[in-house]
Amino acid sequence: MKNLVWIAFAFLFCLSAKAQEGVNDAMDRALIIEQRIEQIAETSEDENLDYNTLFEKLSVYIDFPLNLNSATADDLYSLGFLSNYQIGEFMEYRLEYGNLFSIFELPQINGWDVYTADLIEPFVMVSPETANRKITLEKMLKYGKNEWVVRYQRILEEQYGYTDATPEEWEKSENARYLGSADKVYTRYRYRYDDRISFGITAEKDNGEEFFNGSQKNGFDFYSAHLHLSDFGVVKALSLGDYQAQFGQGLTFWSGLGFNRKSSFTVSTAQRGRGIGAYTSINENLFLRGGAATVGLGKFDVSVFYSGKEIDGNLLEQEQDTLDFSEPEVLVSSFQESGYHRTASEVRSKNSIFQQHYGGNISFDHERLHLGVTAARMELDGAINRDIKEYSKFRFSGSENTIIGGDYSYKFRNFFFFGETSRSENGGLATMNGVNINMNPRLSVNITQRHYDTDFQPVASVGFGEGSSVENESGVYLGIEFRPFKKWKFNAYFDQFKFPWLRYQVDAPSSGYDFLAQLDYQPSSRFGVYIRYRDREKQINTREDVEGLDNIVLNPRRNLRLNFSYSAARNIQFRSRVEFSEYKRGAEPVSRGFMVYQDVSYDFKKLPLKFTFRYALFDTDTYDSRIYAYENDVRYFFSIPAYSGRGTRVYAMIKYDIGRNIDFWLRWAQYYYTDRNEIGSSKELINGNTKSEIKAQFLFKF
Repeated sequence: MKNLVWIAFAFLFCLSAKAQEGVNDAMDRALIIEQRIEQIAETSEDENLDYNTLFEKLSVYIDFPLNLNSATADDLYSLGFLSNYQIGEFMEYRLEYGNLFSIFELPQINGWDVYTADLIEPFVMVSPETANRKITLEKMLKYGKNEWVVRYQRILEEQYGYTDATPEEWEKSENARYLGSADKVYTRYRYRYDDRISFGITAEKDNGEEFFNGSQKNGFDFYSAHLHLSDFGVVKALSLGDYQAQFGQGLTFWSGLGFNRKSSFTVSTAQRGRGIGAYTSINENLFLRGGAATVGLGKFDVSVFYSGKEIDGNLLEQEQDTLDFSEPEVLVSSFQESGYHRTASEVRSKNSIFQQHYGGNISFDHERLHLGVTAARMELDGAINRDIKEYSKFRFSGSENTIIGGDYSYKFRNFFFFGETSRSENGGLATMNGVNINMNPRLSVNITQRHYDTDFQPVASVGFGEGSSVENESGVYLGIEFRPFKKWKFNAYFDQFKFPWLRYQVDAPSSGYDFLAQLDYQPSSRFGVYIRYRDREKQINTREDVEGLDNIVLNPRRNLRLNFSYSAARNIQFRSRVEFSEYKRGAEPVSRGFMVYQDVSYDFKKLPLKFTFRYALFDTDTYDSRIYAYENDVRYFFSIPAYSGRGTRVYAMIKYDIGRNIDFWLRWAQYYYTDRNEIGSSKELINGNTKSEIKAQFLFKF
């Protein structure tokens, strides 16, 4: 009953004023980026993914809007809001009618509408004249943008890993406690000129890592630097230092995250490899280090890349022959991808093996046709010798692997075909093929098929699918987007998949499905509501005690969400959400979850101050029925925490503009649990029922 009262309060608060029609003002850029990230993150259910790289170009377009009269198809794709079909229709419209005179032309393009135009408007412009692209030192000094970000955060309650250990505990285990403080520190400097020059340096210290002492005498645990140039004559792209390389649909070679996730935002599953680009995020694994370049030769683009860097690995102990004086080969049982170096064993795994990537891509583009061929090779200065489990027996082991693949896309009338097929050195194949069909301006359909061999061994891949890696999966995806009326949109997809071989915690071949349906109603730019239902079902090992191999059982997971957003004025916004979850594993009792929250965001008119606040109530029977929800955070940082257990979560954040060139954020967030007196486990253990985090950030612009 108490929960029902809170639900009623939340929605009455949101709906206390009637939504008003008004001028369709351009949405706040930061809000648009946040909404798009939430739509991508909603299906990943991972709190730790770094989404900065996905929206790198959007941050550039905030300061240097994209001129639609000179934009390429790749530029339009980098916005992250447009399907390949929409991009193709835009390019044909410009080819037939010439340069645009106004952004108001966009809704007239086949496959576009007013909503799409409003979505990209804050990041684009329409210029009647072709801008002078010649770069001079005077222009770089006058129009270049410099940014310096400094961020600090920590958990306020004491966690076990930061308490003092006794000499006996240290003697018993070298990993008895974390070596460093609970502080997390991040800083980044970056210079940008349009989307053509980017230079930056990034440094980060994770919580628990030492800082200017012990194992980290050089200060930060992670350093990154890049120099990226674009559009200099025949040289379309040149990257030195840390960079990204992304080609085709992602099956053959793609470093970093991809856009092709199942989402309620779009039914499209096609990617468009952006080639060579700068790396500015803090993930310590999903990047390349070295040099890369792309050269344009008429309708052909030729890219080459080389990367060499030390990576973390879990070292294997080796017996050394006393008569053998040669240096033993480095062997690792697995790669360590957390990026943490907080304990003695984590420090020992740091930079334990040297990894090289090199290869290239040749692409051909002519009107509606794109063809590409990518080849890449990975070499280790040592070898990976996996601790073989039955489910991982086909995964890559050894010291070198080569992969080659071809991708294509072709637009024919209202059809957009796309796909890629790749082959690893051992003969394993992976293929993905799909078609986007624009039935009419109100109805779009997507059909995508994929088949990834059990023994396909990717080098660096991001493929569309249910699993986290491109292997051991096949499936068919059907998506539909329908706009029956001007202010209504219906999105749905159904994905049927199977795994021909064993997986982690699944001791037999298995199958499943994923279904999502969402109905949006947007009567004005100030008010919107949507309802979403998602039903997922896979197979997993039973948790019952059985002899021999565990038998597999069904584990359906269902979510129902109702979301309202309302702007009473340009300076005040409300968002309310209620969500229910349900999970069942075999014959176990059903685990249910519930969450409701209220967001308030207020821009003070007479002060350069913005205030954001959330109050959330949650109640889940177990961690299995947890609910994820995106949270507003400081610039360049994203939070998608899990709401699990019983309690409340509150966060408050202020953004204060200290003059024209300095922005300051201060954020406080707290879990308050009513069902426990301990939070977390092992070194993350907190004795108490609250977990609070403080975060502060300065952004200097000059």
